[in-house]
Amino acid sequence: MKRFEPFLQLIALLGGAVTFGTAYYLLFLGHPAWSEAPFEAFLPMFQGLILNIGMSQIIVSNIALEACVILFFLSKDWFWLIAVALLLVSLPVTMYLLMPINFQFIETTDPDLAAKAADLLKSWGLYQIIRTIADGLAFAAMCKPVIWPKHSA
Repeated sequence: MKRFEPFLQLIALLGGAVTFGTAYYLLFLGHPAWSEAPFEAFLPMFQGLILNIGMSQIIVSNIALEACVILFFLSKDWFWLIAVALLLVSLPVTMYLLMPINFQFIETTDPDLAAKAADLLKSWGLYQIIRTIADGLAFAAMCKPVIWPKHSA
């Protein structure tokens, strides 16, 4: 089973990098642009981006999470478990805090959505900060056992 470890490390690192990179992009590039744009211009940008990357982001994050669990059991390196814990912080933030806001902007059934948009985006940005920090720390935890592996005596 150890011969699959480098492949699993690659999957974990790629998944972690994509998860963190997407969170970082949304926080530092997407959110500021959306916050400054008029509602009529912001809404189609937000809908297009979230609809295109939303589910793939969750899938990639879960693949990285599963690879980290397997790697923990193979290597007994606690950094893989730390990465799992941090990804498990990110997942509920995404599912229970960010997605309800995303759905309000995607479904656009609320007639007062334009008036609430600034406040919703402010909340979205705060939740995205939590998610980005958790994803970044998870990726750093994944890098440690690959760059500096434990050596068995």
